[in-house]
Amino acid sequence: MLNIQINNPILEAELKQTYGDSPQSVARAFAEFIQAKKISEDISVSVSQLEQGQGLNITDVFNSIRAKYE
Repeated sequence: MLNIQINNPILEAELKQTYGDSPQSVARAFAEFIQAKKISEDISVSVSQLEQGQGLNITDVFNSIRAKYE
């Protein structure tokens, strides 16, 4: 379990206004934020790799996916 303490009264007030006093609601929103940030970072890395010519051949990708699920 991870506990996070917020020492910013303005941020704390905004969180309470948006999510109420439910720690579960705040935790869920935080988890969604972290997941979205990770996805954004993954996309940035992928775009950079494509720009550097490190993309994968689309036929190989689909063949790999088919082999995994067939």
